[in-house]
Amino acid sequence: MIRLVDSLAHPTLTGDWLGRGIDSSFETLSSELHKSGYLAAFAIGMHGVEGYNHEDYIEKCKQFPNLYPVAGFDPNTPYIKAEMKRISDLGYVGIKIHPRFSGLDYITNDIQNIVSLAGMYDLTVFYCTYAHCGKGKYPIIDPFYYVAELVNNCPKTNIVLVHGGDVDVLKYSELVRHNPNTLLDLSLTFMKYRGSSIDLDIKYLFNHFDRRICIGTDHPEYTHQDVLTRFQEFTPGVSKAKLENISHKNILNFVKKVLY
Repeated sequence: MIRLVDSLAHPTLTGDWLGRGIDSSFETLSSELHKSGYLAAFAIGMHGVEGYNHEDYIEKCKQFPNLYPVAGFDPNTPYIKAEMKRISDLGYVGIKIHPRFSGLDYITNDIQNIVSLAGMYDLTVFYCTYAHCGKGKYPIIDPFYYVAELVNNCPKTNIVLVHGGDVDVLKYSELVRHNPNTLLDLSLTFMKYRGSSIDLDIKYLFNHFDRRICIGTDHPEYTHQDVLTRFQEFTPGVSKAKLENISHKNILNFVKKVLY
């Protein structure tokens, strides 16, 4: 039996998700993991979302052995180094950077310094690559090149490219292919574009890129059982060794502080 590690889940301190009345409690996440046969999940905090704060979030994570805590990082803080040390000292395994939610300005925010410092503190960066949004804020320059610049200039930091570049998943996979400090997370993209040509891209990655991808649920947006069912759609003809890489080995080996 192939068991997954969820590389991207969002339990919240309020138990709600973006004010939508969706159950995003730690208890529900941990229970769903168990019921669906998952080994564990990375519990990703989101700065400014549902009462997030570093101390309370990690204390809540500690109540559930199948959750690995990732801190929500505010890229607008003027105290970058102090904040990074605080996160590391608390025991987090990584940080989440969410450009859209943070109103990130790639020009004025010291994003490269943030990512480099994360590596110095042995923290994996979970970086959101989903840039689509409403008028007035939609990027007019391909965000891929900002990500490529980060990867070029921060070679000592491990970076999980969250959502895999969505519709540009193959393009992002080529960036990952040539940079061993990166890993491609397929959360959201895995589910959102079902029935499109992206299915063929994912099938290709399962067969030819098994050492550089991982699977997240984007919980509570998708259930663990639905993501597991989707995963199984791509398993025919793929070796057990490759499926074990994709399902859990890649992400567990990639995040330095996780001992499994």
